[in-house]
Amino acid sequence: MLDRAGVAYRLHHHPPVRTEADLHLTGLDIRTSAKTLAFTLPDGRLILAAIPGPERLRYGNLARALAVTRSALRPARADQLAALGMEPGGVGPVSDDPLVQLVVDSSLVGQPVLYCGSGLPEVSVELSASDLVAISPGAVVADLCGGASP
Repeated sequence: MLDRAGVAYRLHHHPPVRTEADLHLTGLDIRTSAKTLAFTLPDGRLILAAIPGPERLRYGNLARALAVTRSALRPARADQLAALGMEPGGVGPVSDDPLVQLVVDSSLVGQPVLYCGSGLPEVSVELSASDLVAISPGAVVADLCGGASP
């Protein structure tokens, strides 16, 4: 998808990363990384929520950005990720599946360098956040980590 879109990117190979505690294995700067969390909605959409690596998602903020109730958000299953060519630990924010919607934390948008998942736990992608949003039709930019929402 990145090649078709003409987006400049670089792949980084590293030991498999399965959890946040493994992020140091990448050797990449966690302050400019985005972790992607995957959810499903009752209408069949799969949501990829990209947030800064060291931050925590506020589920209420994500629900508001999607105009759904918090209870509508369900973690995506491994088989749903596999259908997108992704594995747990390697979930990335790039997909051309029409049922996938990207939601990006607003703090990431200005970053010229962003490290994110590729779909595989042993490969990370480096690209600009503005390119990520530009190639993702229907991408929503919202504050996913701030505020007082749990």
